[in-house]
Amino acid sequence: GENYRITNDYRIRGVVVANNWLGEFPQSIIVMDRSGGIEVAIEDAISDNPIKIYSEVEILCNGLMLARTGGKISLGVPPTGDFPLDNIPEVMIGRYIRTTGYCSDFVPSSKRFSDITPSDISSLILFRNIRLCSEEQGLRWCDVADSIAITTYRYFIDSEGDTLTIRTLPSCIYAKEVIPTNEISVAGVVDYANNRYFLRIANKGFIE
Repeated sequence: GENYRITNDYRIRGVVVANNWLGEFPQSIIVMDRSGGIEVAIEDAISDNPIKIYSEVEILCNGLMLARTGGKISLGVPPTGDFPLDNIPEVMIGRYIRTTGYCSDFVPSSKRFSDITPSDISSLILFRNIRLCSEEQGLRWCDVADSIAITTYRYFIDSEGDTLTIRTLPSCIYAKEVIPTNEISVAGVVDYANNRYFLRIANKGFIE
């Protein structure tokens, strides 16, 4: 719940590695540079014309708000209610976020589950050769209740025997697809809440 209003002319330059094009990151984009990543809260209406994946952007931070929610830092506008920050309104996105180019050669770093550290939060990471735990074989990315998909956590195991949870939102276009039963590679954004790490797939980044 902590927050801090930025009043200096700081600028962030990075690459957009996740957005809501496939329904994966409602009301946010994830921007990374070589030091790490940050979630930027924006109005969901931008999903109709998203800031494209791997766009190079510059964020003008003066007037924006940094907030800590759980173990994650996010960037948005000063709050008007009880939340530590609000989404940047669609009409103001161009004021704060400018597209400066396109990064055609972006490659996420590859890690094992045990290698995750706090510096990986809000970063796009590739995890190779992971598999769904045996108890959940044959299930979909999202459970369905009364014909409606719901946010679901699935447990995956890597080649070292370590586990990590993948969180899938019902808004994802693949929410009702059956999860592959063989080993897959997954690219996703590391998130953190309730004292644990979990992963959110970005750009339908799972490869059989």
